Amino acid sequence: MKKLMLLIAVILSSAFFMSTTVCEAKDIWVDHWNAEDVDIYVMDDTISSGTSDTGKYFKVSTKEVRNGALIRVVDWNFNKYKTDMWRYSTSGMKGNHTTVVIPRDQIFEFCMHALGWSYHIKDVWYY
Repeated sequence: MKKLMLLIAVILSSAFFMSTTVCEAKDIWVDHWNAEDVDIYVMDDTISSGTSDTGKYFKVSTKEVRNGALIRVVDWNFNKYKTDMWRYSTSGMKGNHTTVVIPRDQIFEFCMHALGWSYHIKDVWYY
């Protein structure tokens, strides 16, 4: 009986102390937009990136949440043409319009950090 109890104790302690790796997607809070009264969450498993002859780009999806309720999901596309500043477009924008990314954009900075890409701010733009 002592051997059985010892065996159970060893199995339980091994299961308890054994390190396990759990891989899961997370929605990470990055900002609160006062004007819209929404919290912005980056869906970290949606970050994708690439490079081309003309520059580099990345894409990400975010959630806008108000009072704990999902308002909408927005897809963001960030791109940098050669030596030009970073620009973005969203799934809510019409046509091929892009807008220059203004510094302290928490979505941009979170994704750049997650990708391990560097950037610098010159004047009032990201490069």
